[in-house]
Amino acid sequence: MKVKSLSIKDFNQFKDFELDLTYPAGHPKAGLPLDKVCIIGQSGTGKTSLLLFLKNLYSFFFQTTFFYESDQEEQLHLQKYSNLLPKTFSLLIDDNTLIDDRTVNSISKGIASFQENDNIFSYLYFPTHGELPDLDTTQLTFDNFWSEIAQDIQKYQESEIQKRIELSRIIESSSNQDILQKEKQKFEDWRQHNPNPLYDIAEKFLDSILNRFNLQIKKELNFTKKEDIGTIRIETLQGQEVPFNAWSTGTKQLITRVLPLYAKRPKNFLLLFDEPEQSLYPDIQTEIIDVITNPKLSTDCQFFFATHSPLIASCFEPWEIVELKFRPDGTVYRELYYDAEKGNHVDNYTIDPRYLRWDSILTRLFDLDKDSNDARTRKLMELATLRSKIQKSKGKLSVEEREKLQVQFERLAELLDWEYDAEN
Repeated sequence: MKVKSLSIKDFNQFKDFELDLTYPAGHPKAGLPLDKVCIIGQSGTGKTSLLLFLKNLYSFFFQTTFFYESDQEEQLHLQKYSNLLPKTFSLLIDDNTLIDDRTVNSISKGIASFQENDNIFSYLYFPTHGELPDLDTTQLTFDNFWSEIAQDIQKYQESEIQKRIELSRIIESSSNQDILQKEKQKFEDWRQHNPNPLYDIAEKFLDSILNRFNLQIKKELNFTKKEDIGTIRIETLQGQEVPFNAWSTGTKQLITRVLPLYAKRPKNFLLLFDEPEQSLYPDIQTEIIDVITNPKLSTDCQFFFATHSPLIASCFEPWEIVELKFRPDGTVYRELYYDAEKGNHVDNYTIDPRYLRWDSILTRLFDLDKDSNDARTRKLMELATLRSKIQKSKGKLSVEEREKLQVQFERLAELLDWEYDAEN
C-alpha cells in the first residue's frame, strides 16, 4: 500500500499542508505513487513529524482493523491516538482509496473499505535515537528479527557439524580411497544444495559495505563452544574477529538497518527511515540508500527517508525530494523544484540533485548561504593579496623576494584547494 498524496489541515507546524507523492507527467510511472521519498529541511520543519504521522496512522489503522472487536475497545484505541494524529487530514493510498477529511473520532468508519480490499497497514519505522526498528503491527522487536535469522544460521551450522562428524567417522574407519572420495563429494553436494545463510547475508547485502570498514561477515564455522552456533560474527579483512562490544557505531547502524529487512523480507510495507546517514562515513552515505532499497530485501514497498545529508539527497530524483521550508508565520510548505505555472512535468524541473556537486547541493537544496567558513574567507583574501603583490612586483623586487612570495602563494593555494594558472 503506497501513499499517493496527503494533506493536513492543522497539526503542529503543518497548516493547510499538501503533498503530491506521485511521479510527474512525462515519467514512465506518471501518476503512480513514488517508490521512495526523501524529506529534507531545516531542523524543526517537521521531517520526523511526517514520518511519525505515517507511522501512527498506519499503526492506528492496522490495530483498528485487526485487534479490536468491540466498540468499547475501539473507543479506547481512538482516545490513545487522538493526540498523535491531526484532527482533520486526508490520505490517498493506492487507487481510489481516500481517507477524506474525517476527524479521528469518526475515522473508524473508513476502515471498512480497507477490510473489503484485504489491505494491511504494515510498516517498519527506524528511528534515529536507537538501534531497534519499531514494528507496532505485530509488536516485534529487533530480538525477534535476530531470532529469525539466528534460527536459520543455527540450523545450518548444526547440520554442517553433524555432516562433518559423520565424514570424520568414515575417514577414521575406512582406508578405501573410493569410499572416502565418494563421501567427501556427498558432503560438498550437500553444501552446494544447502547454501550457508551467512554467505547469503554477506555476499548479497553486507560485505560490499563492511569491506569499506576493513570488515566482513565471518562465514566459516569455527566451533569451540555452543555460543558459536547461530550467531553473526564480524572479522577484519585480515581474519581477526571483532567482538560485538568493539563494533563501531557505524557498523551497528548498518547491521540494524539491513538485518530486519533481511529477516522480514517485507512485502507491501511502508518503510520509514529517520536519518539513515547516522554514524556513516560520506562514501557509505552515497550507497546506503541502494543497500536499503535493494529489491532482494523487500517487494513493492514504499520508502520514506528523513535526512540532513546532501549525500543522501543526491541519491534521489528531484520529484522524490520533499523540501520543507518555514513561512514567516512558522508554518511549513513544500519547496517546488519546477515552475508551477508550467506544471509538474519532468522537463520543467530546474534542480536535479543527482547531477550536482556536493557543494551545489548544500547551497541549492539545503540553502547554505555561503560556500565556506570565515577562516577560509580570510585566507582567500590573503591569497588574493599575495597574487596582487606578485603581479605588481615585476621590476620592483629581487628574484629571491619574488620567489619567496610565490612559495607563500602556492602553499596557501594548496591549503585552500585553489586552482590557478602557474604561468600567470
